[in-house]
Amino acid sequence: MTQKDAMDGGTDPLYVDPDLFDGGGAREHSPSTMRKIAQELRTAVSALEGTGSAGGQATGSVKALHDHCQLTEAQIGTWHDASAFASTVGKNSGAQKFADVYAAYIQALKDVIDAIEANAANHAAADVASEGGK
Repeated sequence: MTQKDAMDGGTDPLYVDPDLFDGGGAREHSPSTMRKIAQELRTAVSALEGTGSAGGQATGSVKALHDHCQLTEAQIGTWHDASAFASTVGKNSGAQKFADVYAAYIQALKDVIDAIEANAANHAAADVASEGGK
């Protein structure tokens, strides 16, 4: 729905259903739960930054892309789109572009983790302030 639709009597385009996440009732926040989630994500992200191989297997890290994903057109395919994809991420580019995107994804995950931790700190500080603490 567009903003014009809302002005003409439609529903609010920015309306957020209060039952969207929890089926209704009061919402609850927990800085300690937020920090636990951030720590679990941080642990998962650390695996993406590790060595390229473990026991001869690719690990899912950026280094593993460099070590194991030097794909050629023959491996990807020779039809037009596959050939174009191969020239973008394949052996000629050393899988560098794909590794760059993967590294950007990892950085985005780190940014999310930092945001969760900052949000937990904000909630914790607000809890102290609302309880009359310093």
